[in-house]
Amino acid sequence: MYNIMLYGQLQVKIRLLWIDEKGAFNMSSKNWQEILSTESRLIASFYDRRARGYDALVHALSLGFDVRYRKVAVRRLDLQAGDRVLDLGCGTGLDLPLLSQAVGPRGQVVGLDLSPGMLSLAEQRIRKKNCSNVSLVLGNALDLPFRSGSFDAIFCDYLLSTLPAIRAVEEVFRVSRSGARMVFADDLLPSGWFASPLRAIGELIQSGYFNCALPGLNLLKSRLASLRVTSHHGGLIVILSGVYEGP
Repeated sequence: MYNIMLYGQLQVKIRLLWIDEKGAFNMSSKNWQEILSTESRLIASFYDRRARGYDALVHALSLGFDVRYRKVAVRRLDLQAGDRVLDLGCGTGLDLPLLSQAVGPRGQVVGLDLSPGMLSLAEQRIRKKNCSNVSLVLGNALDLPFRSGSFDAIFCDYLLSTLPAIRAVEEVFRVSRSGARMVFADDLLPSGWFASPLRAIGELIQSGYFNCALPGLNLLKSRLASLRVTSHHGGLIVILSGVYEGP
């Protein structure tokens, strides 16, 4: 379990998870500004400002169906006891308790997010749910702080629509072992649509971070075996699952 201590919006310290030469998980204490690039800090701040109301807003915009989508997506991952799973872009940790229960006490769930504000809420959630097999990591999905082949499964919920998706998918492939199971759930709308659309889109365009999930989803379709794709919520939400068979 990681402690996240807040000392003002830009003075966050977190226990950072990394992988040593033997492939073991270790921790080091760093200031988040040492971990994230200037561009990444801009995006992190964008989500920090929206962290407190994020869950309620997504729930409202999905007409309450987001809870069902999350459960469907986790089931599609077909997690086994003892699995090591990465929740990429874990946000406030809505999916972490479900993943924690699925892998059991011998398993390990790693939640990674770019936003200290989101991770702070995720930390509160896993403490409340007593998820002792969950670790939180401050990091960038485009440059994952893990060794190649570290994970048995990848769970990615509403992330690809917020960043350069192809690069993110390539990083996912790198940190996954051969045979790893993957589930990606996302919308097909531009990033930032959910919170003050005009202002949000303007901010993301200025930062060069305006993208959609579709390119990354297409790359996944071309590389995963046992592929299954389903659409929900009038076609706005897609859940893609499959097995990564290696490079």
